[in-house]
Amino acid sequence: MENKSVNFDDVSIAFSYKSDAELKRMFFVYRLIQKPFMVKFLTRVAFWIIKYKLPFKFLLKNTMFQVFCAGVDLNETKKTMAHLKKYDVYTVLDYVAEGDKSEVGFKKNLQTIIKNIDCVKNESPNAFVGVKISGLEDVEYLKTFKQADFVEKFKTEHRLQLLHERVEKICQEGDKNNVKVYFDAEERNTQDIFDYLIEEMMRKYNRQKAVVYNTLQMYLKDRIDYLNKCISEAKNEHFFIGMKLVRGAYVEKEREEAKKLGLESPVFDTKQGTDDSFNHAVQICLENHDLVATCIATHNMESIQKAIILIHEYQINDHENKVFFSQLYGMSDNLTFNLAKNKYNSSKYVPYGEVEKAIPYLLRRAEENTSIEGQVSREFEMLKQEKNRRKI
Repeated sequence: MENKSVNFDDVSIAFSYKSDAELKRMFFVYRLIQKPFMVKFLTRVAFWIIKYKLPFKFLLKNTMFQVFCAGVDLNETKKTMAHLKKYDVYTVLDYVAEGDKSEVGFKKNLQTIIKNIDCVKNESPNAFVGVKISGLEDVEYLKTFKQADFVEKFKTEHRLQLLHERVEKICQEGDKNNVKVYFDAEERNTQDIFDYLIEEMMRKYNRQKAVVYNTLQMYLKDRIDYLNKCISEAKNEHFFIGMKLVRGAYVEKEREEAKKLGLESPVFDTKQGTDDSFNHAVQICLENHDLVATCIATHNMESIQKAIILIHEYQINDHENKVFFSQLYGMSDNLTFNLAKNKYNSSKYVPYGEVEKAIPYLLRRAEENTSIEGQVSREFEMLKQEKNRRKI
């Protein structure tokens, strides 16, 4: 079995894949986003670029885009993927388009996802793609359906039938090419319809192994119950479960939405509540490793260390095929590369796309870094250590 103790402070391994120039760029970007006012300024600049088509794309492309995105197209991105592979780091490939409102946009996004599957299929058995259902149908339309009626509506509503066809086409291609498909979670008010669709695909395509994965945002109070329900159904109906576990990305939005509607907040009131929920979900999934394949998508070192202990405690000898660790490109390299060095299945979530389309994603990364306590300062200090190490 692999080493139970991984040294996540080894910056020489964490940044070994970065050239001196790339390291300096990364250092510059993290120094910028250490300041909350700079994040607000960048947000405003990005808004102007989108609204008025201002010629600042070059500035964005050579700073934040280079750090957090793998390329503007598949050709550029393939080079990044090949580079990561040299360090035994795999790729979760994702096109950054989201929030489309047109049939033309949905069809284009579907074809892009199919191309992504084709692009990574040779990485098999460690090939992954990420999919946002919001890129396949307008979320405002999906929000109009309540849990009580959308199951029947899938039989009669043409748009829902088209969505079902798109999701199924992706799962078919994933199954045919031995590529794991991670469906992202989004806001709680669309999650029931996402869960319904993804569960149906699991029943159909996860008969031999987990190809289709749902994403659980563990800041939601109902996700542990939902996870246990899924496992129970999989045992009874004889299919495999794929689960990607994340803490969650819309906490303030969820609280505000619930307050407006006079409802109880669906998210935990404290960070500790979310941490406990996440770690509990990891334990449930790994305890059921004969049935559940798990992607532990976190930047939290403590959760990863606990997962490693559980891998050994439950004697998951083939864990490289059942437990996948993943972090975002441009973040937490100390986790990704040190996991890979110690023979754990480690991947980067690698977004790509045109700079304009990537702007909402880049803004979320900047805001996420500043909102996670200590995240930016930790990244900055590690980059500084590596810069000094290279000077010596």
